[in-house]
Amino acid sequence: MDLKMILEAILFGSPEPMPLEKLAKIVNEPVEKVEANLKELKKELEENQRGIRILDNNNCWLMVSAPSASEYLLKIRKEQIEGDLSPTALETLAIIAYQGPVTRAEINEIRGVDSTYSLVNLLSRGLIERKTHPQRTNTFLYSISEKFLRHLGLTSMEQLPDYNNIKEKQKNLRNDSGKF
Repeated sequence: MDLKMILEAILFGSPEPMPLEKLAKIVNEPVEKVEANLKELKKELEENQRGIRILDNNNCWLMVSAPSASEYLLKIRKEQIEGDLSPTALETLAIIAYQGPVTRAEINEIRGVDSTYSLVNLLSRGLIERKTHPQRTNTFLYSISEKFLRHLGLTSMEQLPDYNNIKEKQKNLRNDSGKF
């Protein structure tokens, strides 16, 4: 398999910048060879005027959209931010409201599918917040934002329908099983 193709796929699938050393470890190739292939790929994408680019920021590599396509992406982003929430996003939002603070893995477990797109959408709208998990620094906790409460005309989470009742049931389940 072509190393450039593999690196392109990894960067495309990664939501976060990838350190050069980590990329080299993943593909089991020397750092120098990986860096050379990334630079070639970056040059090819720019020369061929492709819709994506590869950025190198302090040896952390990331795939981004081409700056010349920004006006079209802004139209999509505006629609995502201003349009109605999808049923998937509403489901994710409800889980965060009643289970939060909660990790992405916990949301995915409850929903049974990947929730990354919904989380990005909700974050971009300012309806949820993301903070680093205090015990696991490589994990985020998602919770409801003040904007969400203001949008619903609430001053606290306890004003959500059946909030206290649901939280009490969750507490009892945790006490009975040791985890939820």
